[in-house]
Amino acid sequence: MTKTRVPTQKRSIEKREKIVKAGFDLFCEKGYYKTNTAEIAKYAGVSTGALYSYFEDKRQIFIESFHQHLDAISTALLQQLTSLPEQLDLSTFIEKWIEVYIDLYAKSNHALVQLRLVIVDDEEINHHFSALENTYFSNIANILETRGIICANLFEKAYISCILIDSLRQEKTSFSHSGLNFEIIREQVKQNIFQMLSA
Repeated sequence: MTKTRVPTQKRSIEKREKIVKAGFDLFCEKGYYKTNTAEIAKYAGVSTGALYSYFEDKRQIFIESFHQHLDAISTALLQQLTSLPEQLDLSTFIEKWIEVYIDLYAKSNHALVQLRLVIVDDEEINHHFSALENTYFSNIANILETRGIICANLFEKAYISCILIDSLRQEKTSFSHSGLNFEIIREQVKQNIFQMLSA
């Protein structure tokens, strides 16, 4: 198989990005296992040969497309959290954190579900996105630290906080349970995070 290349010219970069976008759209619509490289190439408007000049297989396209998607959202989240006024108390900061997170990730439900399905089955993809998440959790911990939140096991507490907030996002946007009051759950999540980060 021909070795893949990293494009440097504008036209080649654009062609590669079309492949990435096509892959992402199809993976979200049909799922990873029901999508093949020929479909991705057709959707992107490129030849199958051109696709293979940039990517070895659909796994590489999946990793690149979902990496770009998650990186864009997490970068926006981190920027918004970093730009919050320094004088905000911890409780208000957590409220803003929850609000921004749910807002940014609300439209990514289907993509996140597809990613979780593949992570369970594919070790290489699992490792890639576990490492990406570790960087994200570390960045959250750094933001908390710069706001003067110094406590034992900050990295682990940042991780648990992120898991709680994402569970709240799922309840709000995709897995709503009848009989549960979302605002009560939201307040409980906020209080639990506050208690963890205050200890």
